[in-house]
Amino acid sequence: MENQARLKQAWTIAKIELSRAFFSKRAFWVYGLALMPAIIFFAHGIQQTFRRQSLAAVHPVSPMLLDSIREGETAEALIQRVGKPATDYSWERRRRINIQGATGITTHKIDPPAEARFVRLDVLIPSQNRDPAARIYEFEVYGENNAVNLALNRPATGSTPCSPDEGPEKAFNGSVTGGVKDRWSSRAVNKFLQVDLGDVCTIKRIVIKHAGAGGESAQLNTGLFDVRAGLDEKRFRTIVRPTGTGFVDEITVQRSMNYFDGRRQANLDFEDGKLVSKRIRPLMDFEGDRQIFAEIFQYFYLRLAIFFGCLGIFMNLFRGETLDRTLHFWFLAPARREVLLAGKYGAGLIASSVIFAGGALLCFGVLLQTNSPAEVQAYWHSAGLAHAFWYAAAAVLGCIGYGSVFLAAGMLMRNPIIPAIVLLGWESINGFLPAALQKLSVLYYLQSLCPVPAIDANTSDMAPMLKLLLTPAAPVSRTWAILGLVLVTVLVLGVACIAIRRMEISYSTET
Repeated sequence: MENQARLKQAWTIAKIELSRAFFSKRAFWVYGLALMPAIIFFAHGIQQTFRRQSLAAVHPVSPMLLDSIREGETAEALIQRVGKPATDYSWERRRRINIQGATGITTHKIDPPAEARFVRLDVLIPSQNRDPAARIYEFEVYGENNAVNLALNRPATGSTPCSPDEGPEKAFNGSVTGGVKDRWSSRAVNKFLQVDLGDVCTIKRIVIKHAGAGGESAQLNTGLFDVRAGLDEKRFRTIVRPTGTGFVDEITVQRSMNYFDGRRQANLDFEDGKLVSKRIRPLMDFEGDRQIFAEIFQYFYLRLAIFFGCLGIFMNLFRGETLDRTLHFWFLAPARREVLLAGKYGAGLIASSVIFAGGALLCFGVLLQTNSPAEVQAYWHSAGLAHAFWYAAAAVLGCIGYGSVFLAAGMLMRNPIIPAIVLLGWESINGFLPAALQKLSVLYYLQSLCPVPAIDANTSDMAPMLKLLLTPAAPVSRTWAILGLVLVTVLVLGVACIAIRRMEISYSTET
């Protein structure tokens, strides 16, 4: 009779505390953690539905034609043989590449032609081997008469030369055969070379002869430069965009096409008109989605959502009332303190289990709803019901284990965040620990309850070093996993019962 009365008291306390557990402002963010995966899967399902409708808008091809596509086919031949694709996009990819053995002479067509009197070369990177000196042997400007160098022997200025014999006038004397004294060279911070054409001219072509043209190493050719022109010496516009010696723009025409056979889509990638890769996969990949859910459940729900959710719910049951200075009302109530502890733990467990088991099952339901009804029905009649049960059971047992720890921490410690950080660190490195130490973790037993493993280090594309480090311990049976979690919970709550009997309230230390 006495035990029944205590159970009744605990249930009464739990019903009173449920509102705090479900609707506390300090822990309202918990719902976001629980519902986020379901929202993501729902959005994915909507995206897949629209994707299917857009692909089906074009007449689907036969599966046999889809399987007959081979790499190396041209886009035009493929369209003629298979038919119009569901989607077809083209674009250019430009890549600047260095030509080995470049002569050190760069020619730049000015299109459209520029009207200018002053032409200016700005050296941005002086060489290709980090040499700090810029070296220009000739800077030639051509106009309407393509054979006449408009800059030849014209007045020139430039940044401070390396020596008096390497002034800017040397770049406009029409010679490159005089050795290092027949060039302009400068180590100034802002390296530039400028010529006055004497009158406004139409500029159609620029020729620049760098270090290689004067017999020096190609590594000393200008690394990056641009050319600007102006009607006066104050206002210039760029007529040669930043470029370098020995570089050309490699243009590759990219094209992406998609075909659909009613169930599978083929993603085809072309380069310069030829098929270089193809990926044929089901539009709705039920097996893949189930594997993604298993990984989300283990890496998000178990490691983060349930952990931090229990932190917010259970720690607030005692710690929140201490901060609100209302805990003493419970201690004055005609109920044993152990009963108070049981009632608060029960309220937190009900709230966290409903939120996270419900969130996991909602995400699971959204996953099933957005896939092929035939595949879902077959799965539901085979292992689907068992999988749903064990996902929910793992969520509830996670709330049981983590809830007891955070309830005790919130009751016993002024700063319960510290043990929470320590526990999170331990759980986070669980997969990298030796097998014996992995078993000293709540996460180890929760993962043993999951019906689908999240990752297989032996068959995945994981890096070899990571495979060596991530060696999961052999999972324990579900019976022992449940018993282990319950035993840990009983021990933690037992310690909490002893502590609450001796607990004294001092609100002055909480300011």
